[in-house]
Amino acid sequence: MKALHRMERFLDAHHIPFDLVMHPHTHTSAETARAMGVLPGRIAKGVLLDGRDCQMVAMIPADQEIHLGRLGLDHGVEFSLASEDSIARLFRECEPGVVPGLPNAWGVEMVWDDDLTAQPDIYLEAGDHERLLHIETRYLREIFGDAPHCHFCQPRMAHG
Repeated sequence: MKALHRMERFLDAHHIPFDLVMHPHTHTSAETARAMGVLPGRIAKGVLLDGRDCQMVAMIPADQEIHLGRLGLDHGVEFSLASEDSIARLFRECEPGVVPGLPNAWGVEMVWDDDLTAQPDIYLEAGDHERLLHIETRYLREIFGDAPHCHFCQPRMAHG
């Protein structure tokens, strides 16, 4: 609950209108999209990355995956996926396994993929497995502030 309050305060402070949307308990962003009846590309998924001397959250559409090499070249840092333990340490207020949709509300560096602007609105993880923040895409630049953005995603590969 504390994570949601932190994000609501952040959005209110930036005068960003949002809706809180409930959904059945899910474990993945793909499951969340199905439960909500929305395209996975409308769900912004946060992925915690480890760099040599830093951690950063990459925000991407849920139907995409990060091209780590492309992101590393753009930022001059080699990235790897962070562990669940790292996520839990950094985002203590969130349920295990959840990277909040507004990592900058925690002061965590972030980068976002330009594909997030392809939809009229997006849904952000609200700190647990049952709630999302619904925001119009036109507010992305305001909520993500001066966080860098570029194209570093690719369609999710079918894992069989």
